[in-house]
Formats: sequence, C-alpha cells, structure tokens
Amino acid sequence: MQDFKEWEGRQTQADETLEQWPLTGLASLIDESSAVGAVGEAGAIHPCAHWLYFTPAVPQSRIDVDGHPQRGGFIPPLPQARRMWAKSAISYHADMRVGEQVRKTATLSRIERKSGKSGDLVFVEIHNRYASVSGDRLLREEAQTVVYRDHQDFDDGIFRLRVEQAPEWSAPFRLGAVELFRYSAVTFNGHRIHYDPDYTRDVEKYPAIIVQGQLIATLLSSQALAHAGAARCRKFTFKAVKPLFVDQPFFVEGRRLPDGSIEAWARQEDGRINMTAEIEL
Repeated sequence: MQDFKEWEGRQTQADETLEQWPLTGLASLIDESSAVGAVGEAGAIHPCAHWLYFTPAVPQSRIDVDGHPQRGGFIPPLPQARRMWAKSAISYHADMRVGEQVRKTATLSRIERKSGKSGDLVFVEIHNRYASVSGDRLLREEAQTVVYRDHQDFDDGIFRLRVEQAPEWSAPFRLGAVELFRYSAVTFNGHRIHYDPDYTRDVEKYPAIIVQGQLIATLLSSQALAHAGAARCRKFTFKAVKPLFVDQPFFVEGRRLPDGSIEAWARQEDGRINMTAEIEL
C-alpha cells in the first residue's frame, strides 16, 4: 500500500467570521440549564464550539458515498473506506469571540500505517491552528488524529475497558435520532453513520447509527467545567474508546485529581468506557 508520506506537511487555510447562530444551536442541544452553555463569560465560546465553524462546505459533486468530502485534496486518497475520529488534544491560548474573524490553518503533520489482525490501519494526524486575523493572535490549537480502516463486522466483545475509579459526579444521557440529527446539522456533518441506519448497518457494518464523538466530547467538557464552576480551561484532551449507539443510555462522569485537573469519561450501563478525557483548568 502506498504510504502517502509525500502528503505530510500539506496545508489548507480559511478565514471565517464567528457568527452567533451555530452557538445558539449548540446551546439549545446541550441544554444550558444543565451544562455550561455555548456562550460563556464575556462572550467567550464553548471549549468545543470551534467545531461549529470551518465546516466541510464542499460542492455536492465532491461528496463521497459516505457523506464526507472526497479524498485527494487535503486528505490523501486512502483506500480504506471507514473513517473514525480517534482523539484530539486542544490547547486554549485566548478567547474566541462572536463577531471575530478567525483564520484556521490545518497542517497534515503525519501519516502512519499499521497492520494487525483486523487489517491495515492508517493514522492521519492533523494540526489545526486558530488565530485572529487581526494581529494574528493565537486562540486555539488542536492536534487531531483520524483513523482509516476497511469495513468489517462490528464485534462488541473486543471492547473491555471499564471504569475502575469512583466518580465524584455522574450525569445520565440518552441521545436519540433527533439529537444526532441536530448536532450533524449545526456542524454540517454529512457522515451517514450518524443518520442513515441502512447505510450504517449494511455498508459500515455497525448495528445502529452512531453518536458523534464530537458530541460526546462536548458533553464531557461541559459537565466537567460545570462541576468545576469554570467556563474556561487550558487544555482538553479526549480519546474515543468504544462506539456509542443511538438511544443507548450512558453516563458522563468525572473526578478532580490531586493536581487540580479533571479526569472524565463516558461509559455505558455495563461499565464499559466509550470515551476518556482530561481537562486542565
């Protein structure tokens, strides 16, 4: 398989003015009455609200069968059909504010191929830099890892990581098709595994449509900051562990660590973990 190493270092850049309406949509979805809302103190936006901007608004003629933009532009034409957002590490340098013009610079920093019993995996690391256009003030940075692999039957039994520590707080959730649709709408995410059950089952081989990892991460950060009594953090890191499916009950939980940071996770009813996270205040 081609390793696509020549694609490393590629960049794409775009400017966008941060409008209010997607923040309002996110706030209505996560329910400001029970979590830190999309708009925090002094107009600073939610720690995960940068995902509402710079969305993949490519022409419909360039959308692939899975609903994502076709590869071959910024992302190389990898042959592996399935795409999964594996993890992110987000650093916060200054507030992003409504009405501000922001420049996003995305750099394809690394492509790595790994082979195992389940076949070939390709790890694509992307560094996203968000800066104010006026004065080039650095706002946020995100190191994002996306994994590409071939379609295969879903084996629920391989996911065994469970919660080993008692949480200081726990919030129950159940996300249905309406919640998943609303989040895909506000992020302009066309990936069919979040709304098309036939495609998800017959092509990607999952038993049901999948909750967006970004939405779980948003709930994790919201709940953690709410229980810490904070609207901001210095760093937010999360890692996807196990898919979470539509209408599946789960819990967002966490605890403060001795150094003052927060350890958080999302788990399903049987204790198996769906996502882990760390928040540095």
